[in-house]
Amino acid sequence: MYGVDEGLRSAASPAGTAVFPALLRAPADRRDDLLEEALDRDVPGLVRQALAVCAGEPAEGVLLALRALDRAPITVDHPELRPEVAAALVRLCRPDQDPAVLAAALPLFGVYVPGPEAAGLLLGMTEHPAAAVRAGAVDGIEYFADERHHPPSVLRLAERVTHLAVADPDVSVRAAAVAAFVLMDLWPGFEQDWTPHLVEALGRALRDEPDREVRGAAAENLARLHRAGGEYRGLVGETLRPYIEDGNVVVAAWSLARTASLGDPYALDRLRAVLATPDVHREYLSAATEAFVSYGGAPAKVRREIRKTLKRLRKQGWAALPTDEPNWTPAARANYLDVLISRL
Repeated sequence: MYGVDEGLRSAASPAGTAVFPALLRAPADRRDDLLEEALDRDVPGLVRQALAVCAGEPAEGVLLALRALDRAPITVDHPELRPEVAAALVRLCRPDQDPAVLAAALPLFGVYVPGPEAAGLLLGMTEHPAAAVRAGAVDGIEYFADERHHPPSVLRLAERVTHLAVADPDVSVRAAAVAAFVLMDLWPGFEQDWTPHLVEALGRALRDEPDREVRGAAAENLARLHRAGGEYRGLVGETLRPYIEDGNVVVAAWSLARTASLGDPYALDRLRAVLATPDVHREYLSAATEAFVSYGGAPAKVRREIRKTLKRLRKQGWAALPTDEPNWTPAARANYLDVLISRL
């Protein structure tokens, strides 16, 4: 361990890249803590060492360097380093790169590299034969759009992600694509009249997706579409309504809550009944709170009813009931219930 600590103490030194060999010698379960310690000492020094590693080290070292770049507060605290980081990522993200390195580098590429050429590279990487690379490219697209790097490219990117959400053969890519729908309708450059394509894609995922988690994410993200107001409110409700009694609790909860928030009488009655159940699943509480707090047009009277229902559940000891959710202690459930009540 002496060698590891000595290497980490050299992180601030301009003389070399000893910190990364030291980190690689450390036990895997210690690397994250040691990396945080090195970042606490000297962010610019560690970032420049990471860039040096990216320029010519074996894949294991590059992956660790990318982890350091991902954790370093570059944009907020050290924006002067952004051009160097962007240049390094451009060099890394080439078609003949090790797939593991590509998968790790592409999300960061989306954060740091602007312009239409960067958008084109991310689009191209969504056709890579390795599923991990395609998933990394989807993450990169999400970051690229969030960073406002090139709004004119956003619709092309959104169209590609929409296709992958329902058509990619690998579940990890479909999961990444469905996750990217979060706030996609708020990406700079997104045109509101394209919203029906998002609704259609998420509806197809709900109907056809075999993976439970991806289906759940599709339902939640469809329920959370921010611009699906006005003329699109009915479309969202029509798409979600068939799933308000689905066997997948996440699908059912978000479909029911959002449909109820749109004023559907049957959904409202069912939501009231479900929330009144003493052992109601937490997902229904989360979805109902979100649907009736975050979206205009949700009936205020029902919002007040939900608040009273959650307070009654708290009094009845809902937090102490058994749950199939791992690591979800009574104290955590009680705190979460308090947070939901405070939002209502």
